[in-house]
Amino acid sequence: MAQSGPIAASGGDSTFPVARSMLPFTFMLFFVVGFVTVLVDPLVAKFKAAFSLGYAEAMLTQFCYFLAYFLISLPASRVLDRLGYLRGAIVGFVTVGLGILLFVPAIEIAQYWVFLLALFIIATGVTMIQVVMNPLTSGLGSPETAPQRLTLAQAFNSVATFIGPLLAGAIIFDAVTEVVPAGEGSATTMLRVLETPCIVLAGMMFAVAALFWALRGKEKVVRRETAHWHMPSLKENPRLAFGALCIFVYVGAEVAIGSLMINYLGLESTLGLTEEQATKYLAFYWGGAMVGRFIGSAAMSKIAPSRVLAFCGIMTALLAAISGFTTGPVSAYTAIAIGLFNSIMFPTIFSLSVKDMDDQTPAASGLLCLSIVGGAVVPVLTGLFADATNLHLSMIVPVACYLVIVAFGLKCTNGSLENGYGRVR
Repeated sequence: MAQSGPIAASGGDSTFPVARSMLPFTFMLFFVVGFVTVLVDPLVAKFKAAFSLGYAEAMLTQFCYFLAYFLISLPASRVLDRLGYLRGAIVGFVTVGLGILLFVPAIEIAQYWVFLLALFIIATGVTMIQVVMNPLTSGLGSPETAPQRLTLAQAFNSVATFIGPLLAGAIIFDAVTEVVPAGEGSATTMLRVLETPCIVLAGMMFAVAALFWALRGKEKVVRRETAHWHMPSLKENPRLAFGALCIFVYVGAEVAIGSLMINYLGLESTLGLTEEQATKYLAFYWGGAMVGRFIGSAAMSKIAPSRVLAFCGIMTALLAAISGFTTGPVSAYTAIAIGLFNSIMFPTIFSLSVKDMDDQTPAASGLLCLSIVGGAVVPVLTGLFADATNLHLSMIVPVACYLVIVAFGLKCTNGSLENGYGRVR
């Protein structure tokens, strides 16, 4: 149970004390970030068809989106140190809205690189929000319950990722099929149906920014001017270093599977679904993460988070391997089931990585968000592997990623990793 009144956002001495009443608004942050991010997955399949791309080329959508995490996370952490949580979120939502609006001229120009630029701008705003929401939620209570709290907040993220593909399927594929017969029309004609939804979604982002602007006086930010801003030493904090690697491979594996799911389920060797049908199944992939986070939050109140993480890592590696080396419904449903065990990974890795970081938590959060660049690298590698072999065998890449997470969970369980001082229990 969180203490009443302002409490530290890092679980110790903090630059930004916040009130417990802010917790519902952190859930809103997780929801919006999940909703915007999951909409990129259907775009991979749509751009592949509209611009006649290979798998690796289509994955450039994810590359440009997640590249922003690498380039923007550390500057965003410093902006957070100056502005505080709410003003940082406002900057993020406005940036997301502007990036979404850029889709409108991109559709008229029908140039793939303009879409990639727009996705980079959107991701820049999402990165700012991401740097805000994780340490904020982690600090709204005792450090010992941070994994459960983050997992519960991530459940709202998963609600959004479940709704997103269903909505995207109706807009991106079903509506497009009615306007343009399969295989006919220019890229502009095929994508023009997205214009109105983009304008509406951008307006929603600006509205949320206005809401946070109205709430900014309740934050009670204690601003601290810092002459020097230091990144935590990875050598002195091996758990943070290993955690950063795990964030890299986890996000990469999750994004690679989600991005290829529509094409994967469309293969005759799996279910042979249409794009619109496959998008509904993609919702179950993300919906599994939603269910798993509620289950995981309860499980971690009884079982050490590091043990739960290791178990989920084993299950995801096993499911990905089975999917890659089988065909038909078994191959399809094991791939979808990966989402259930992905559920607790990001928040648990994050909270275990920043434990005992105290006033270095904002900088450590920036480093971990920087590691989300795995979502740019791993999907492209998976796409290259798919182009060279096939989509089934490309599952080998996520399997390798999940095995790294298993090792992290086991090391945290036996207490062999430390951050400066203290051990994970």
